[in-house]
Amino acid sequence: MKLLKDIEKTGCEYLVDFPMKRYTSMRVGGTADTVVYPRASTELIKVLNLLRSLNVPWMVLGGGTNLVVRDGGIRGVVVSTKRMRRVELLKGNRVYAEAGAVVGSVLNFILRAELAGFEFAAGIPGTVGGGIIMNAGANGGEMKDVVEEVHVWLDGEEVCLSRDEIEFEYRRSRLPERAIVIGVKIALRPGGREGKKLVRAYLSKRWRTQPVEVPSAGCMFKNPKEIPAGRLLDELGFKGFQIGGAKFSEMHANYIVNSGGATALDIIDLVDIAKREVLLRRGMELNMEVKIIGEEEK
Repeated sequence: MKLLKDIEKTGCEYLVDFPMKRYTSMRVGGTADTVVYPRASTELIKVLNLLRSLNVPWMVLGGGTNLVVRDGGIRGVVVSTKRMRRVELLKGNRVYAEAGAVVGSVLNFILRAELAGFEFAAGIPGTVGGGIIMNAGANGGEMKDVVEEVHVWLDGEEVCLSRDEIEFEYRRSRLPERAIVIGVKIALRPGGREGKKLVRAYLSKRWRTQPVEVPSAGCMFKNPKEIPAGRLLDELGFKGFQIGGAKFSEMHANYIVNSGGATALDIIDLVDIAKREVLLRRGMELNMEVKIIGEEEK
């Protein structure tokens, strides 16, 4: 197949007919036609330029958290940043991390370098690239608080955007259309033991209050202005509510977990019921924090 031969020329490894339930943290989803794994920004740019020139559908994915892939899978090419994990210490208390670097690994790197300012990220799943796209946050902080520059692929080349050029919002960033995150420069400050203590406290709280030991996609809904989504769903009796192998966690109602054998359709049905009941009973709209992508099963 010409497409696969062209991908090989970029230096990227690839897999065909890949089950996305092995890719995502929720452990659901049909197969992707092709998954490509660039190992550095140079390979990422090459493969994106190739795909842009071809008449094939494609998308870029990070760690597979905050994501549900429908049971029909994904047609075309998935470009995975999972192998782009370089983290580098720069002058001036800065750190550069490639898009595929796991947030927790970046935090550990920062703590070892005795820098502070990234402690809020303790427990945030997924990659730096995904964290930028959704302006991931926890523990009173967000990615926008530490971002200095974001390097993106745009119109065939690498472009550097300052924080002021990106409109960060609650669980969202307004990157240019079709921009793909390559890496991010994080601005920090000197720190010491207090940062490590704070991280331990954040992680301890997460283990006590969130279902971290079972497959999930993280918080399913954004928090409405009036009330946290977890509290709202708890008040409406959703804890433990189940369809098939998917259910609202008894520990935190804003998590839908895969209790075993869940399908994407089970999860989507739970989402639809929750949205409908919240609108009917509280007059409020629940907006998704988790993205749902892919094809419905035929």
